[in-house]
Amino acid sequence: MDCERFGRWLDEGAQAAPAGADAHAASCARCAAALAAARALDAALVAELAHPTVTAPAGFAERVMERVARARQARLLVWLEPEALPWWVRAAAEPVTALSLSLAALVLWQYPLLARLATAVIQALASPTVVVFVHRWSAPRFTPPDLSTFADPFVLAGLVLAVLPFAWWAGLAVYHWSGDPQALRTARR
Repeated sequence: MDCERFGRWLDEGAQAAPAGADAHAASCARCAAALAAARALDAALVAELAHPTVTAPAGFAERVMERVARARQARLLVWLEPEALPWWVRAAAEPVTALSLSLAALVLWQYPLLARLATAVIQALASPTVVVFVHRWSAPRFTPPDLSTFADPFVLAGLVLAVLPFAWWAGLAVYHWSGDPQALRTARR
């Protein structure tokens, strides 16, 4: 038996001593002190029950046991109620966090392929055919931007990593907005 199981046994009321409880208390000073305190409390309760000095109000035991049951239920529901969790746990549980981490993993895992794809797209946009098309259909003073800087894989990786927090924030805002019935009713009007 270890200290954790011994403590659980004491917390549950120490009904029947499990195997090894006395041996563990004999070898562990902290658990021996906890056992002595529990036995002293039990003796004081037995003495008080035998010769009560104060009578409890009517329904007192029922109210106490109801509060104990609610406290146990609240401990279980803390994982179901997001407001009871720390902010970082709530943020990690959001679907947008999983999507952002998946995107970051994809970028890191398939970086060469994505860099080649982005470079090909940028080169296609900077090709003379596209430039002539843009010149023909745009204002006469329009000069296409120089996109060659973005063909560098390191620049692309930096841009992707810089945009990820904003994408996460925007996704989180949309997710919360779409889950808020009041915001949806306001948007429909």
